[in-house]
Amino acid sequence: MEHSYEETLTRLAAILAKHFADTRIVGTDIRDSLMQALASYVCYPHSLRAVERIPEEQRIAMVRNLLAPYEQRPWAQTNWILVRLWRGCGFGYRYTRLPHLLKTKLEDANLPSLQKPCPSTLLQQHMADLLQQGPDVAPSFLNSVLNQLNWAFSEFIGMIQEIQQAAERLERNFVDSRQLKVCATCFDLSVSLLRVLEMTITLVPEIFLDWTRPTSEMLLRRLAQLLNQVLNRVTAERNLFDRVVTLRLPGLESVDHYPILVAVTGILVQLLVRGPASERERATSVLLADPCFQLRSICYLLGQPEPPAPGTALPTPDRKRFSLQSYADYISADELAQVEQMLAHLTSASAQAAAASLPTSEEDLCPICYAHPISAVFQPCGHKSCKACINQHLMNNKDCFFCKATIVSVEDWEKGANTSTTSSAA
Repeated sequence: MEHSYEETLTRLAAILAKHFADTRIVGTDIRDSLMQALASYVCYPHSLRAVERIPEEQRIAMVRNLLAPYEQRPWAQTNWILVRLWRGCGFGYRYTRLPHLLKTKLEDANLPSLQKPCPSTLLQQHMADLLQQGPDVAPSFLNSVLNQLNWAFSEFIGMIQEIQQAAERLERNFVDSRQLKVCATCFDLSVSLLRVLEMTITLVPEIFLDWTRPTSEMLLRRLAQLLNQVLNRVTAERNLFDRVVTLRLPGLESVDHYPILVAVTGILVQLLVRGPASERERATSVLLADPCFQLRSICYLLGQPEPPAPGTALPTPDRKRFSLQSYADYISADELAQVEQMLAHLTSASAQAAAASLPTSEEDLCPICYAHPISAVFQPCGHKSCKACINQHLMNNKDCFFCKATIVSVEDWEKGANTSTTSSAA
């Protein structure tokens, strides 16, 4: 009987793996049912092992379909499937329920989302192998993940602004329950997209850090920009995020500092602590070059105020601060040590960068952001800006900021230097 049960699970896994992305199936309800069935399958150890038992060719085809660019199909469910393959491996990602939530009710114990982590190193390896095949697989997948993260987090911020405004009105209007649900969904999607990025950069760091690859530098700069945006929004003193979390509105139970900050921390630790020294320095320079980088946001992770300027006293804390150190049941001592190492490294690196890049005059500042020295020159027109501004601009536009000429290439620029390194703008 046991053998028959395992065989039945495996046969069903093969059917789901083969047909969940079958383009011949045109019925939306059928496609959704197959996708949801596969998503549930990977949540339980017995059925996940059944997926691992199907023929290797079918497993690889399934993972290849999961890595298809997100813009070409409904993507939230497939992203959730990838997350379940990773949960249990990520930074502070071994929980069944979030730290701030009450214990699971008995009637909810069998829900897929409340199952204990059961990651699949076999399917993770298939994912790593596929992302290293061909020049286009990884960039198309990761650009789509970054695009969806930008969308989901921006939508979430816009919605909590509306919710906060409604909560502050004198008439105390009730916030629409559907709006609360959509807001929570956008937050949960942001967290799950960050976890897929953490998985990718852990399994195949060279996609972001090997700059002999034509797309790696741009992917890393896009990633750094989004991480800084998330950190700044979530860690600002008495910010919008803080105020909405404090309201503890029904429907927004999952919205909390912990899930999103540990996901971002997992990516940063992988970039800045765990890799070879050359890759860590490369990631550090990109993170610090982003105009949105704030050391204060990194200090926030450990409950520390930003280091004061030389000769000034430490500010007196006037409220209880968030700190990863408060979650000893969820974050290991080794993980905390890595965060402390990361903070020390970024504190030192940011001080060195500030001293080294201090412009001698306003003429040397980027004319776009006025925050960084000029470091790039555009060809053929010869106009200049910092690398952070031009890299961001080239994501959506190939025309020069100033004269609208088409930018063919961007070269490194240093005042008084005659040598430069060319990178394509395409």
